[in-house]
Amino acid sequence: MLHTRVVYLRSAAILCLLIVIAIPELTVALKDVYVTVPTAVKRGDSAMLACNYDIENDTLYTVKWYKGRREFYRYTPKENPAMKIFKLPGINVESTLSNQSHVTLVSVPLSITGKFSCEVSADAPSFHTIIHTAEMEIVELPTQRPIITGIHSRYRLGDVINGNCSSDYSKPAANLTWWINEIPVLPNYIRTYEVQKHTEENLESSVLEINFIVTYQHFIKGRLKLKCTARIHEIYEQETEKLIEEDRPRILASGRSPDVNLYPFDQPGDGEFDDQNEQYLTHYNKNASASACRLDSKRAIKMAMVLFVFGLVLRLKMTDDNDNDDKNTNDNDNRNYTRIKISERMELNRNEMSKIEEWQPQRDFLTNENLIQNR
Repeated sequence: MLHTRVVYLRSAAILCLLIVIAIPELTVALKDVYVTVPTAVKRGDSAMLACNYDIENDTLYTVKWYKGRREFYRYTPKENPAMKIFKLPGINVESTLSNQSHVTLVSVPLSITGKFSCEVSADAPSFHTIIHTAEMEIVELPTQRPIITGIHSRYRLGDVINGNCSSDYSKPAANLTWWINEIPVLPNYIRTYEVQKHTEENLESSVLEINFIVTYQHFIKGRLKLKCTARIHEIYEQETEKLIEEDRPRILASGRSPDVNLYPFDQPGDGEFDDQNEQYLTHYNKNASASACRLDSKRAIKMAMVLFVFGLVLRLKMTDDNDNDDKNTNDNDNRNYTRIKISERMELNRNEMSKIEEWQPQRDFLTNENLIQNR
């Protein structure tokens, strides 16, 4: 019994092989079925879905289109009419632009995002069927360019640049990228936040933060260009730029460079927003104002101490100059007094000498007369 069954199976296999060899068209019938569907379509636009196949020597029986598992379009060449459209929420087929290989959807809504499938079947006797699937996303584009906030118009070497780029109200959320002088920013310069969902509008927002220390390599001829781009698939790309000037230290009259802390950053709002960027700063440092006040107080105290020391030194200098002038005056008076005394004394000595000279001859003459009398 078992031996008889084995022989029967072998005979059936040989018979099938002979049939395939005798009818070669069955082996090369329907093939190369694939679907061409737009990756993304803007909400409200039209979308053309293509079903490609090679029927070769066989005969086409039917082409069917599905959204998920539900059929919404069928084309059967042997029937009249050949085209049938089945109602499905959000699916609006334009019959004049549809046939056995294409189906056109108009005024597409966000709700039909998902998988679309095409099923192709050959006619008898094979009824060979192949199905292929592709995914299409309906996109809601942002109404404005990406917004840059928190970036000032002037920075110095060593300063920290910290700001945000945001793209609001789209579906899906836009992919954001920061650029410095047309070069993509390094990953350690940026911080990505979770996508914000707006449930009422069924839309999303994205935010990307940039944070880095300014070096001389960032400035090209005294300028640094920051750029943020927002992209959604291949149908949307917008960018916003921010030009930053290098704030170089001023040289004082004394030739000494001033303290860096004497020149604070620009105030927020100095060229910070353009016509379309009237939005709030996504991340705000609450301690910034207090830190600025403390820095201003320290600078004021430092300047007051410098002025006090300078005034004290100047006063001491003036006092020393006055003392030297008084000393020089006294020395001159003493020298004049000494000269007068010496002159008076010399005059007195000359008078005394003249008197002695007048008296000396008379004395000598008397002495001679006395000598003669004595003789």
